[in-house]
Amino acid sequence: MQVLIDANVLIDFLTHREPFYENAKRVISCCLFTVNGCIAPHSFVEIFYVLHEREKRSIEECRESILKLCAVFDVASENKATIINAAKNLGFNDFEDALQNEAAITSSVDYIITRNKKDFVNSVIPVLLPEEFLQAQPVLQA
Repeated sequence: MQVLIDANVLIDFLTHREPFYENAKRVISCCLFTVNGCIAPHSFVEIFYVLHEREKRSIEECRESILKLCAVFDVASENKATIINAAKNLGFNDFEDALQNEAAITSSVDYIITRNKKDFVNSVIPVLLPEEFLQAQPVLQA
């Protein structure tokens, strides 16, 4: 199984954002041991920005976080076609969400894991909240 992890779940984990941290940690654990996780390339920019600007982490700490993510996750495909498709996708009001969706399609993932499920109601890829995804992973149940 391959899943695309939305930036919000990764940021929850990296910043220990409550009340979402525990589920984010468990999703990442699944990606370490039982499923193939991937991240859209543009998510790295958002993650770096949040860690540096909002969390006030040093450039070195931000780079280290990005490298650690790359050690665990694959990087989803994005190219000119995914950008054009995202821009043309009238089912999404938010371009970043449309781009996540197109990266998921191009990478043939089984699920998109996000905390903002409502933003993906028009996705052709099934979308799960972290807790919904975790319920389907009995090995890692609490």
